[in-house]
Amino acid sequence: MGLFSKWIESLDYQYEILTTCSRCKSPRSTCSRCIEACELNAIEMKNGVPQINYKNCNECGKCLVSCPVQAIAGIFPKREFHQGRLVVDKSTPPTAKELVVYAKKGLKGIVGEDEYNEQWDHALKEANEILLQLEEPILTVEQSKIERTEEVVSRRELFFSWKEGTQSLIKEMVPAKWRFNQMDLELARYYPQHQFAMIDLNIEKCSLCHACEKLCDKKCLEITDKGFVISAQACSFCQLCEDICPEKAITVIEKVIPYKQVEHPLLTHVCSTCQKSFKTLSENQQQCVPCMKKSQFQITR
Repeated sequence: MGLFSKWIESLDYQYEILTTCSRCKSPRSTCSRCIEACELNAIEMKNGVPQINYKNCNECGKCLVSCPVQAIAGIFPKREFHQGRLVVDKSTPPTAKELVVYAKKGLKGIVGEDEYNEQWDHALKEANEILLQLEEPILTVEQSKIERTEEVVSRRELFFSWKEGTQSLIKEMVPAKWRFNQMDLELARYYPQHQFAMIDLNIEKCSLCHACEKLCDKKCLEITDKGFVISAQACSFCQLCEDICPEKAITVIEKVIPYKQVEHPLLTHVCSTCQKSFKTLSENQQQCVPCMKKSQFQITR
C-alpha cells in the first residue's frame, strides 16, 4: 500500500453535500445534524439547504458521521490503529458512532500515552453505553507508549482490509472523485438484530396518504392492502417521515432496542357522510378522509 496510498492521500478532494440530503428531498425537513456537528461553523443553511464553506472546513469528518442519511461525501482524515486499538493522537477525537462501527469490525479499545482527553473519554463512554445496549463487549483504554514494531494502518485502510471479498482499492473508491464510502458509517448494517430508532404511529391521526412511505429511502414504512408495516431496523433517525407527515401522526425516537417489525391492520369502514367504503387504521373513524377535510374546512357543494 505504501507509495500508492500516499499518492491517493495527495489527490485533491472536497467534502460535498449530496442531493440525497433530506433538506433537498423536502422543504419540510428540519434536520441540521451536520451544522450542529461542525465546530468550525463551516456549514451553513442557504435557501433551506446546507452548504459547506470550504474556507472554514478542515475536513475533520464529523459532518460525515453525523449525517443520518449519509448524504455527505468525502474522505475521512487519517487515523492509526495498533494491535486492534485506536491510537490516541492530536487529531479530532472520534465520535461514539465511529467507535461503535469500529467495535463491530474488531476494535478492542483505545491506546495512547499523552493525548487522551475529555473529548476522547466522552466519546468512549457514549460508545460503551450503546455497546452495552447492543450486548457487545465494551471498549477499554490502555495508556501506554506504542511500540511501532508492527504495521500501523490508516482508518481508511482498516475499512478496506476488513471488508469481505477481494475487491481492489480502486473498486472501493469509485466513483472517479475518490470519495470515501460514507455508507460504511450506517450503524444498522453492522447490527441487524437491533434498531437504533423507534417509529411510533398514531393510528387515530394517520390518513394513509403514503407521503412517509414514498420519502423513506430506508424502506422502513410500507402501506399494504393489509396494513401499515413499520420496519425500523434500517431507520437512521433522519426524522423526515415525522417532518413531512401532514397529520403529525409519526414520532421518531432515537433508541437502541432489539429489532421488531410492527404492523397496524387496515380496516374497511363505510363513510357516514358519503356512504362510500374507505380504508382506515382507526376503529373509531366514521368519515372518509375527503369528507373529514370538507367538514374541517366547512366545504359544501
